[in-house]
Amino acid sequence: MTTEDVAWAPRWLLPAAVVVVIAPLVAAVLAQRNAAWHPVFDLAMTEMRVRDVGGPGTPLIGLQGRIGPTGSHPGPLSFYLLAPVYRLLGSSSFALQAATGAFHGAALVTALAVVARRRDGRLVVAVAILLLLLVQGYGLGALTEPWNPHLPVLWFMAFLVAAWAVVDGDLPMLLPAVLAASLCAQTHVPYLAVTLGIGVAVAAAAGVRARTSPANGRAAGWRWLVGAAGVGVVLWVPPLIDEVSEDPGNLSQIVDELGSPSDEPIGLRTAARLVVERFDAWQLVVVETAHPGTFIRILDGPGPSLARGQASVVLWLASVGAALGLRHRRLLALHAVVAIASVVAVLAISRIYGVPWTYLMLWAFGIGALMLLSVAATAAVVLGRIAPAAGDLVRGRNLTLGGLGALALLCARLLVVAPDATTETPEQTGRLARLVPPTVAALEDEVGAASDDGGRYLLTWADAAYGGSEGIGMVNELIRRGYDVGVEERARVLFGPHHVRPPAEATARIVVASGGWADRWANEPGAVQVALDDTRTDTERAEYEHVRRAATDRLRELGREDLVDRVDTDLFGLALNEGLSTDVTRLLGRLLDIGLPVAVFVAPPEAAL
Repeated sequence: MTTEDVAWAPRWLLPAAVVVVIAPLVAAVLAQRNAAWHPVFDLAMTEMRVRDVGGPGTPLIGLQGRIGPTGSHPGPLSFYLLAPVYRLLGSSSFALQAATGAFHGAALVTALAVVARRRDGRLVVAVAILLLLLVQGYGLGALTEPWNPHLPVLWFMAFLVAAWAVVDGDLPMLLPAVLAASLCAQTHVPYLAVTLGIGVAVAAAAGVRARTSPANGRAAGWRWLVGAAGVGVVLWVPPLIDEVSEDPGNLSQIVDELGSPSDEPIGLRTAARLVVERFDAWQLVVVETAHPGTFIRILDGPGPSLARGQASVVLWLASVGAALGLRHRRLLALHAVVAIASVVAVLAISRIYGVPWTYLMLWAFGIGALMLLSVAATAAVVLGRIAPAAGDLVRGRNLTLGGLGALALLCARLLVVAPDATTETPEQTGRLARLVPPTVAALEDEVGAASDDGGRYLLTWADAAYGGSEGIGMVNELIRRGYDVGVEERARVLFGPHHVRPPAEATARIVVASGGWADRWANEPGAVQVALDDTRTDTERAEYEHVRRAATDRLRELGREDLVDRVDTDLFGLALNEGLSTDVTRLLGRLLDIGLPVAVFVAPPEAAL
């Protein structure tokens, strides 16, 4: 950079920015310490995997995903990184929330540490502001729960910042780039294509710079490239072990699924629209300040606008032209990363098949944030060049201190809402919280033997509406409390083979059942109900029966007698049936809104419906 662009960057700036940026996360985690959080479904499976780290069942792959019949997300790196804090704080559910907060905090610190190497205080403050804007957009509640689509969102931003540093000539930043990219790609498969695409382009840029550098710089450049490649190989050793030890390996299943998807991909036109919407700078800065968390909770406030996203892209294209005219190396490197990431984003999203759920594209907001940074940085440089008087405001101490003021205000805004950070699954976690105490009491005092008496349990679930959410959560809750609990063969991919238990090896079966399944288990010989959660009022129960009769009568009128039983045993799956008429779907939706009772039974191990 030229001397006129050199900015004020005191040593205390980076630590101050780190403190301000992580403060809302710390506050949100502390607000959960007395919440008695009970993780369900994917969250419970994540705690199981984190607990398994270091033992004979150490995970080699990620959670199960929409990847063929038995495929999972690529790797276990997030489990490994969550485990130390989880164990240090006592291996409780709160410890998992704290570990999640620390996980996201590490991403924030990494991004700031990388940009601090640019030795420009304005950039440190600008990136800190963008990081807090992203935290605000994703929502503090989502950032204290370890759901795998949410875990990489801030690490992806760290990856983008590191990619920019590499393109700008800082080749040692290949190491954090590889770490962040591997963490994102292993945790949630939608990141695989986008990090790989951007990573290849960045590695190519690093190779060109190494090849064209003077002799000393060339040797150092190649060492960083080789070192980064070695780090990447080490990080991917667990999935590679799975690939050679299992038939088929998980990576092979991912390649097969992505190469030959079961449905038609959404295509480039739809992908371009979805990406441009997520480049909406007004949404990032203004709307999310008024409605925090709507990147994820899309129904809680106004979402991004295609028109505003298009306006953001137009502004970015204008700033690219200005940077080209200025021949400003650092700005051009930043714009190059934005351009590469945007193209890769469209290509990656175009391969989504089925419903393009919002959680599959959360990372695109990070590219939009980097785009906003490139526009603001270009505007500051242009202003400093064409208007010397105004340029004093955008150079050095003035702009950095002004930015720190804005950063402090944004932090204060998030600290105000941090105590209200709540789970993203309040109804399901609440049900599980009410079911666990009586179940534990029954195992200890009334029905079977506790683990210290040799009880070996097989836990199964029969769920009409919640996808097995509470049953999966119950497995985790009981194991955390020291009970010897296994699952059926059908749950092998969910929990890992070391948690599978044949009925013949169990002393009792625990069943978590909802809806019609609860009624059936209540009549099963030898089954004893030990817990029940039904928060419906008498009015709601009466309405449920009325709507249920209307739905079953309508199905019979439509000649779908084959679906009638599923109203009681597979309500959620039936409601998603695209072949049903709108009136039936609305009736089924109302049943889901009212809710179903959930019960826990202890039965003989051989009992089965």
